[in-house]
Amino acid sequence: MRPVDHKVKLALDLPTTKRRRRPSSTWLTTVVKDLKEAQLDKDFAQDRAKWRKRTRKADPK
Repeated sequence: MRPVDHKVKLALDLPTTKRRRRPSSTWLTTVVKDLKEAQLDKDFAQDRAKWRKRTRKADPK
């Protein structure tokens, strides 16, 4: 075992804290965000005819 003040051990002293990052997004959060951006709600998505009419366009607004 090397002493605590050994040169190699001092050179390899790495930071132990992890970098913080944003939480990974889930499928559901992505869908909710997309519905909000398109100004649609969950009930609108349940009516298939309205949903197809609104989402088949290039810009659903």
